[in-house]
Amino acid sequence: RRPMEGVPKIKALPDLPNNKIAAGEVIERPASVVKELLDNAIDAGASHIAVTIEDGGKRLLRVNDDGMGMSREDLHMCVLPHTTSKLLTEEDLFAITTMGFRGEALASISAVSKMRIVSRSRGSDEANEILVSGKVLETAQATGSGEGTTVEVRDLFFNVPARRKFLRATSTEMGHINEQIARAAFSHPHIAFEVKNNDRITQSLPASQSRLERISKFYGAELATDLFQINREERGVRLEAYVAPPAQSRANANWQYLFINNRYIRDKYVYHAVKEAYRGLMEHTRYAVVFIFLDIDPHAFDVNVHPTKTEVRWSEPNLIHSQVLSALRETFQQCDLTPQLSTHRVSGNRPEVSAEEMNRLRQQMAEALKSTPPRTSDAPAFFNPDRQCDIGSGGSGRRFAYGGGTPAMPSRETIDAFFRKPIGLSGASIPNSERAAGDDDSTFDAASVGGGEDIHYSGGPAQRSNPPAIQLHRMYLVTETEDGIAIIDQHALHERIMYEMLKRRITEGPLEAQRLLLPESLTVTKQQAALLEENESLLTQLGIEITPFGEEAVAVHSFPVLLKDADVVSFMRDLVDQLAQQPTSMSSEEAIHDVLDMMACKAAVKAGDPLTCEEIESLIAQKDLVEKSSNCPHGRPTMLRLTKSDLERQFKRT
Repeated sequence: RRPMEGVPKIKALPDLPNNKIAAGEVIERPASVVKELLDNAIDAGASHIAVTIEDGGKRLLRVNDDGMGMSREDLHMCVLPHTTSKLLTEEDLFAITTMGFRGEALASISAVSKMRIVSRSRGSDEANEILVSGKVLETAQATGSGEGTTVEVRDLFFNVPARRKFLRATSTEMGHINEQIARAAFSHPHIAFEVKNNDRITQSLPASQSRLERISKFYGAELATDLFQINREERGVRLEAYVAPPAQSRANANWQYLFINNRYIRDKYVYHAVKEAYRGLMEHTRYAVVFIFLDIDPHAFDVNVHPTKTEVRWSEPNLIHSQVLSALRETFQQCDLTPQLSTHRVSGNRPEVSAEEMNRLRQQMAEALKSTPPRTSDAPAFFNPDRQCDIGSGGSGRRFAYGGGTPAMPSRETIDAFFRKPIGLSGASIPNSERAAGDDDSTFDAASVGGGEDIHYSGGPAQRSNPPAIQLHRMYLVTETEDGIAIIDQHALHERIMYEMLKRRITEGPLEAQRLLLPESLTVTKQQAALLEENESLLTQLGIEITPFGEEAVAVHSFPVLLKDADVVSFMRDLVDQLAQQPTSMSSEEAIHDVLDMMACKAAVKAGDPLTCEEIESLIAQKDLVEKSSNCPHGRPTMLRLTKSDLERQFKRT
């Protein structure tokens, strides 16, 4: 019904709905609670913080600190909206020096949970306790406790079933919680942290003055030892950074940490500066590993922009961008970025092998090689290293590609004759009336010329069904079509072929795997180890077998045959990153196909790989045998067509 005239339409919301709306902005999941409670503990001057978690934070979250604590009066006030000890005047809002400042956290948490707070201020003989359930104060009494504050949050979202329904799996929520703890630990190394998950201590970090030590604790010594340390102060900006060489790049941006005055933020200006600094040093689809800590006058930025306080507004964004960019570029110019080849990735991570075991492995390998029959001419030619089309052309900088054998350098007359013939066809295919003097039927099948560039031809005898093709710049294949020419991206096409083959093979059972003579070790965090354990069935389908190897590593014992040429450790790193960013709502089939995309990309030939004539022919022949061959699994086109009409227009023949 329409409201009556004169009756007010706008009314103030009751406290509980109002608080639930505020909680929806601040408290998104258990990790949000942990972040707010850690911020309060840090602001309280804690030197030791203990975090206890049950059922991914859905059942219990407890944060205990040894900070300054609260009096009885403060304890009753802290759960009311917009009550804080961190802002005294309006001007303080424009120069924030604390982690929290809005006075919303505890009020929002208590509105959607059953919260218990016990606190004892420093120098006081008495502790006090309050219990708040859904914003209702149930009990308040004196109790016994040590100095500091303990906040327990139970049954999060018990009175907001829609929000609780959309919480993810326990492992996913734990991943977000651990991320919040890592951010606090990186920015405050002087504080000791202890994390207990389901009655088991999963992280124990003693107080330290070294951020690099904290990074090593979370992400392993292998990464920490490769990081370049930067310390710089200029134009009022103090920069401390730990950046990884391009060889340590990752498949997503989860390894990029940015802090301003010890507060974790996400900022487009700094991220762009990092991307520009690494431009030309790694693939554009890869992400650098960086830990950047900025100290700047709090008047130079505004953190009161977003409810989660992870965005800032700069007074001089270009200054921040230029300082980060120049610091990283100068570091890269002074450092050797060449990847180092090492037989031991991390000292102590590779299993020791006795001399007797090594002799036994050598004997087995020798026997296997003896029992392998020699390759026959009928063997598949695709990716056959015995069939090389390239031979050097002396000092001319040119290379010639032949259909087989190692023929002598063609004579000048032969080369002249070649330029009067259609590329890739024998002389027998040219009408006598069009043959130049000196032409005969014995001319070679494929050749290439160019100023230092590799061009491989395939085609051979005229009776072959496949049209002739050449390789340009070791990246593209050019072949004739019925109405013009086609330019093929060799990597994109092979990636599609490999993907379709993998997809077909995996429906028949696990991919064929091979045992590694020596297991490869991979340094992982506890969260990554749990993620691999959770996806054990998927790894089995992919032909990957892993086992725990100490507290910070896993050993890879089996690997897919199709990826025999791939770097095991690099592939496993990317696989872990891929699994970590998959949404929980994704079906197992979608998850498998996402991983197959990555596997196909790793297994496919790369831009810059020279192909033999047989490989070129085989790749083009398989184009018509797979679905969606016009695009790679990531959506990029595999082929471009140029019709005769297009060519005639360009050459002014029309």
